[in-house]
Amino acid sequence: MPAFETCPRFTTDVQHLTPAKRRRFRRVVLDAFVPDPRTGRQFRPGLRIKGVRRTPGVYELT
Repeated sequence: MPAFETCPRFTTDVQHLTPAKRRRFRRVVLDAFVPDPRTGRQFRPGLRIKGVRRTPGVYELT
């Protein structure tokens, strides 16, 4: 399973989400983001994930 780290701004942004938006974010992470690497396929285009140039195995999300 890939490792990750979060920035303080991410934590703050998540805390400011409404409870409904926080549930939706968690559902997308668990139902779409996490399963893709486990199956070995590429990330779904709708997740807007791309690899960082010259750093294999590191991705950014927008």
